[in-house]
Amino acid sequence: MSEPTLQYKSSRWTDLNGETIYQCFVYDDVQVEVMVENPMRKQRITSLVKVTIYKDNNFLLDRYVKRDKHIVTLPPLSAGKITVPFKPTYESGYHYEISIENERVYSQPKGFPPRLYASRRNAVLIMNEPLDSVTLNPGLTVTGRLISAENGEGIEGGKIGIYDVRTLRKDDLIAYGVTSKNGVFTISDVKSKALRWNKKLKIYAKFFGDDVYKPAVSDQYAINI
Repeated sequence: MSEPTLQYKSSRWTDLNGETIYQCFVYDDVQVEVMVENPMRKQRITSLVKVTIYKDNNFLLDRYVKRDKHIVTLPPLSAGKITVPFKPTYESGYHYEISIENERVYSQPKGFPPRLYASRRNAVLIMNEPLDSVTLNPGLTVTGRLISAENGEGIEGGKIGIYDVRTLRKDDLIAYGVTSKNGVFTISDVKSKALRWNKKLKIYAKFFGDDVYKPAVSDQYAINI
């Protein structure tokens, strides 16, 4: 008869309050909770339990991102819990595998229960309505604010581009700036080749997004020349 080992009972993704989750934001603190049990009536059992977390990949092999090892000892007919802290740093799906004494006992499926998906946060980009008209010199000053869609707080350090709307080809990036501490941006001396040929300039602002926030686009405004 082989040496007895602890038995896998259940597992799930949870937040720090112990609530089951299937979604979170990047850089949120989450954890994998694993329940194991000792089925023996008279024996205390000690086993090595490993939890491996993978980042999902649609086209290549899933990428290993963390592995935790725990030596667990349980008295007869008892159960124990292991928690593995994790902080997702990419917008992606994540799943885990569990092994006991180097034998895989559970691999989270692609269907149900759902794997964890970490997404970036939503942002709102507000461009203040420019003056009705502008001249080639000194050009146009564009102001606005980049805020969190969750709480309305300003987002500092956001990269903002000002685009000239084109009809027959790709919109043209004509100016660039970065938001201040309160999410405010002021981009001066905005000029476009359209100022030389057309009677009206149509522009909008775009936040390029980063590792925390998704891209965002403002309303468009038309300006007479």
